[in-house]
Amino acid sequence: MLVLSAVTTGNLFASLLYYSGYGLNLADEGFYLNFIANPFPYAINYSASLFGFVYHWPYQWAGGDIAVLRMANVTFTMSLGWIVSFLVIRRLWTTRWPEAAVLSAGIASLALCNFFGWWLTPSYYSLTFQSLLMVMTGLLLAESPARIYQVFGWILVGVGGWCCFMAKPTSAAAIALVVVLYVVVLRRKSLLLMLGAAVVALALLIATAYFVDAGITGLLTRMINSAEMEILLGAGHEVSLMFRIDWFATSRSQLGIAVLVAIAYLLSILMGATHKLLSSLVLAAVLILTIAIALLGADPISIKPSTLFLVPAFTCLGAIFYREGLVLTAQTPTSIALALTFLVLPHLFALGSNLNYWNLGAMAGFFWMLAVIALLSPLSQQGCSVAATLLPLSLLAQLLTASLVNGSILKPFRQVKDLHAYTAIMPMPGRGKLVLSQLFHGYLATARAQARAAGLEAGTPVVDLTGLSPTLLYVLETRALGLPWLLGSQPGSNAVAVETLGLENCADLAKAWLLIEPEGPYRLDQASVMASFGAGQADYVAAATFDPPVFDDENPNAARQFLLKPVRPAALAEQTCREARRRRPLSQK
Repeated sequence: MLVLSAVTTGNLFASLLYYSGYGLNLADEGFYLNFIANPFPYAINYSASLFGFVYHWPYQWAGGDIAVLRMANVTFTMSLGWIVSFLVIRRLWTTRWPEAAVLSAGIASLALCNFFGWWLTPSYYSLTFQSLLMVMTGLLLAESPARIYQVFGWILVGVGGWCCFMAKPTSAAAIALVVVLYVVVLRRKSLLLMLGAAVVALALLIATAYFVDAGITGLLTRMINSAEMEILLGAGHEVSLMFRIDWFATSRSQLGIAVLVAIAYLLSILMGATHKLLSSLVLAAVLILTIAIALLGADPISIKPSTLFLVPAFTCLGAIFYREGLVLTAQTPTSIALALTFLVLPHLFALGSNLNYWNLGAMAGFFWMLAVIALLSPLSQQGCSVAATLLPLSLLAQLLTASLVNGSILKPFRQVKDLHAYTAIMPMPGRGKLVLSQLFHGYLATARAQARAAGLEAGTPVVDLTGLSPTLLYVLETRALGLPWLLGSQPGSNAVAVETLGLENCADLAKAWLLIEPEGPYRLDQASVMASFGAGQADYVAAATFDPPVFDDENPNAARQFLLKPVRPAALAEQTCREARRRRPLSQK
């Protein structure tokens, strides 16, 4: 059964690698790619995130090949998840390392749920998750009696803390507090090493400051201005809204599935020793269902992200009553600390977001499963077989992963449904290609052909006023002015566009093309934004028109887009831009 589990893990991992070259999101992935491809021109960043600087070098290494970059992202995430799972099992359970390796790999497959919705392209979400995995790996290595592992572990904690700051400063502050509490609660004599981790993180942060902004003052200014811009956007990122308890939304079907799965798992532990044949048949059925979902694309259970919390929650609740509360009474300080830490990490992952913390935290739901492993660890000391206890949990993790990944393939976010049906090959910037839906391929290919015919060259600055099309700017190989994505549909979208474009050089704005969608649901106010740099409708001529694809879930009312070419002399446009800035009220500068 362990061999079949290992094969299933490999199958799940391989399926994500295979489909890494499929699909592309019109909005979010364009933001990620624009920022990763060239993070240096922007003085302000969304969510004060600097993930583009971290992923820029892997992007360069991949030659701009999106599929290769995604494969590297998936592989790195899976590897970190495997290491953390392995260290938790070896730390809390008594087992041989080959057995632990197979079991931990199966449980680590749940780390692939970080890509739910088909978010394979590196982003601040993936970097935050990878950072938390690095921090927990470091803490577990620091528990080793070998001094070299302790030192390496705390170095990894420092590196992970720095990466977390680059991804989401709010999550970085939270994980720093968790690390301190973890050490204090366990009364570890690690003060010097913990200070060393802080020095590593601080050194990396100072190096980043000088690399990105020529000094610490410049980085502080960037972070403050970025935070102020988030408040101006009005999307719900204010500090007063950060610390909240969101409603846990689920359905009766998901509750029923979670209860049945938890009961089946607990029964497998109780009956494993006396009904081995029945237990083996049930596990075999789970494996067959998992493989069928992964290979055939059929998904009779359709797991939702909320189930990633419900299953561990019901499992822990049921385990409390096992052998008159043995699981609770036999806990060690380490198992309690790890269980509580893993339990809160998904919320730390989501901290600062304007999305529902439970829904977003499910992207890091892997930690909830690790909390179960820590909570059930006393069973290892009471003679329960590790394989009989953790193998069903490993197979369960694989089943949940297969269902969620398959759901993402069938319905990727902001894309045409079912990646299996994609057949159109689209050359992308760099040396890579992606397989897209015929509809989206036609849109991008038409836009690229018309833009090139109109004289739009690679590297040309463009102001995107559609509010939803940064991916098009990436495919056209242009430079998005203001921000990698001028987000529409928010109360302060127009104000943010005006402020960020005000930081651009007038020489760039003078020669910039415009992308507009006059009837689009996410459009920015064309007149006010253009007026901020001294331009008007008469200063441009329509050079190309194209129709964006319609997505039932996110963009059902997509309207025709126009690519506008500047017709004024560049010198005159630059002078008008400067005059417009001088006329702006001082409070708006």
